[in-house]
Amino acid sequence: MLFRFNLGSVFVYIAIPSLITCFHFSPAYLIASSTGAVITSLFYSWQVGFPWNECCSHSWLKFNASKFYSHLEDHLYGQHLVIWVVTQSLKAHISKSQPSKALVMSFHGWTGSGKNYASKMIADFLYEKGAQSDFVHWYIGTRDFPHVSEITKYRDRLQKEIPEYTKKCGQSLFIFDEMDKMAPGIIDVIKPYIDFYDEIDGVDYRKNIFIFLSNAGGSEITRVAFNFWLDGKDREDISMTDIEPLVNLGAFNEKGGLQYSQIVEKNLIDVYVPFLPLQKIHVRKCIIHELKLRGLNMNDELINKIASQIIYYPQQFEIFSISGCKKISHKVDVYASDEF
Repeated sequence: MLFRFNLGSVFVYIAIPSLITCFHFSPAYLIASSTGAVITSLFYSWQVGFPWNECCSHSWLKFNASKFYSHLEDHLYGQHLVIWVVTQSLKAHISKSQPSKALVMSFHGWTGSGKNYASKMIADFLYEKGAQSDFVHWYIGTRDFPHVSEITKYRDRLQKEIPEYTKKCGQSLFIFDEMDKMAPGIIDVIKPYIDFYDEIDGVDYRKNIFIFLSNAGGSEITRVAFNFWLDGKDREDISMTDIEPLVNLGAFNEKGGLQYSQIVEKNLIDVYVPFLPLQKIHVRKCIIHELKLRGLNMNDELINKIASQIIYYPQQFEIFSISGCKKISHKVDVYASDEF
C-alpha cells in the first residue's frame, strides 16, 4: 500500500506492506529529516483513522502493577481485599514467562459491590484497547447460557471458542458474569484449559486469565463484615483468611455454575476474591463520583438526599447498601436534575 501526503510543493510517499495486519505506531519508525516533524504530525493524524488490527504483542499488551493498584485505590471504594489480592495475582501471573497454569480468579459479593467494575478496570490495564480489545471475551449467564436444556450446546461452544481465541492471543481474558445464574456443568468444560498442562493440541493456555463473577457467597461475606461492625472492629482489619474459606465452600454448595464443580473440587480456582458490602460512606463516594462526571455542583444536602434513597441492611442498623452503588447513576440523574 502506498500513501501520499501533500506538504505544499512537496509530495511525501509512505509505503506500508499490505501484509502488515497490525502495527503500534512510534515516531521512531520515521526516518529523521527536515520535514520529519511535519510527517510525524501527519502520520499521527492518519493512523488514528487507519484500521490497524490489534496485535498480541508487548506494544499492545500492557500491565503496570503500581498504576493499576493506585487506580483501584482511587476508584474502587471499600474493597481493600480486592485491591491487594487482584493486583498481586495479576502481577505474579504476568511476570512469569511460563506460568504453571492459567490464572483463575472468582469474584464474589452482593450486587453493586464492584465486581463488573473491577473486571473492566483489569481489561483496561491489560490491553492497549482496554475492554474493547479483541482479546477480552465476556460471557453473561442469562444471555449466553440461558436454557438448562441446551447445556451440551453451550459446552460445545466454549470448547470451540476458547481454543480459537487463545490461538489468536495466548494472553486472553475470559470473563464469566452471572455465574450464580448459570446451570451447573457448563463451566466444567473449561477445566483442561485452566489445569496444569503445558499445552493441549499444540496450544498453550497458561498465560490466559479467567474471571468468574457471582453473587454466591455474598451472604457469608456480609455476615463477616457485620460481625466486625458489631465487635467495633475496623472494616480494613478483615483479612482473606476471615472470608475466603467461607466463599470457597459457598461457591461449591450454593446453586449456580460452580455448584459441585470439578473446577472447585480440583482446586483450580487460584483465589476467591470477596467484595465486601458497601456502607454509606462508600455510597457517598459513588454519588460524588457521578456528580463529578456530570460536572455538577456538590453539596452535602444533595448528596445526603440521594444517599437516603438507597435501601440499607439490616433494617434496624442501616449499615450496608443492598444494591451497592449499582443504582447511584440513575439516582443522581433523577435528583440532581431536580435541583435545577
